[in-house]
Amino acid sequence: MLCKNNRVVTVATKSELLNEHYYRRLWLAARNISIPRRGWLDEIADCFCQYRGSIVYRSGELFPIPLVDNVFGDDFDMRWLSTYLGADESGTSPNIISRKLERLQLIDLYFRIQHPHIANHFGR
Repeated sequence: MLCKNNRVVTVATKSELLNEHYYRRLWLAARNISIPRRGWLDEIADCFCQYRGSIVYRSGELFPIPLVDNVFGDDFDMRWLSTYLGADESGTSPNIISRKLERLQLIDLYFRIQHPHIANHFGR
């Protein structure tokens, strides 16, 4: 059931997350926000715990919030994040394109909830 009188955030689709421009903007936002690599797990988990709105798929179906630790697995040092945030030689583009969609989805949701003014530019 949707929460009454609260914000509704929509989960990014696979095609959005893998879109070259969307991916790059999400990458830039994650790279430029001042969260230490090892602090991301707590930031994302706290974001979901404190959020009082609804998170839905495009279809309107409620998104079941996964356990952040399960999504990131045994990577408590967030080495994947270091690799994800790495830049190419130019410093302006990602060094890799990650296919870890569930992880990208949680980072994207973090921005949609905590920093909607930034997330609004991802799809432009």
